[in-house]
Amino acid sequence: MKKTVFFCLLTLNLFASPSAYEVIQKGEEVMRGKTSFSKVEIQIEKPRFTRSILLESYDSRDEDKFFIRILEPKKDKNTTFLKIEKNLWQYIPKIGKEIKIEASLLGDSWMGSDFTNDDLVKQSSIVDDYSQEFLESEDNAFYKIELLPKPGSTAPWSRIIIFSKKSDFLPVREEFYDFKGRLKKVMLLSDFKEMGGRVTPLKMEMQSIENGEAVSKTVLIYQEIRFNLKIEDFIFTKAYLRKSK
Repeated sequence: MKKTVFFCLLTLNLFASPSAYEVIQKGEEVMRGKTSFSKVEIQIEKPRFTRSILLESYDSRDEDKFFIRILEPKKDKNTTFLKIEKNLWQYIPKIGKEIKIEASLLGDSWMGSDFTNDDLVKQSSIVDDYSQEFLESEDNAFYKIELLPKPGSTAPWSRIIIFSKKSDFLPVREEFYDFKGRLKKVMLLSDFKEMGGRVTPLKMEMQSIENGEAVSKTVLIYQEIRFNLKIEDFIFTKAYLRKSK
């Protein structure tokens, strides 16, 4: 009898629903891997202008390091960004100077896009800097999860709502609210395909919201992405910020 009860409890545990934290963590793990390299086209659509950027990036999630190099357009070529844990720098070739980006500027627009400095280099972590809790979902195919900043964190948003697929935990929609409770950004993730041995969204669209309406958008299209590769240590150094390509 005891063995039967134990077996039943074990079976229930194996098939237990994941926690909100586990859903978010798994989604991050699938989309970023332990390390990754990517080449990304960025299309910025503002009311008064449009522009395109091509960049390459290196991400070491376990070491909390991130590097970006702009390849196009020519006027921005070799502009670089480096994140090492909580420190973030930008190198601007035109002035031959590296600039440390302070925490107060993480919410600023990245290169005139709808993404912020924080979005691109993942300075804040939706896993570590926020608490996660399930909300009632209107669609049974998706988890609806609310993220709130942990006490003492420097998280840039007062609230994030993430809709993740129950089938693989990958997010399809993320809503970002400012500290006045206003919806300011919406990110849509789509074009899910297998790349580097895992399914990942190859298109991410960030919309800026004013009074409930999208006023501009920036689209990221992944041309290439590789996961769990060896990244040379010198890439995550300030010396490499200045290296031309």
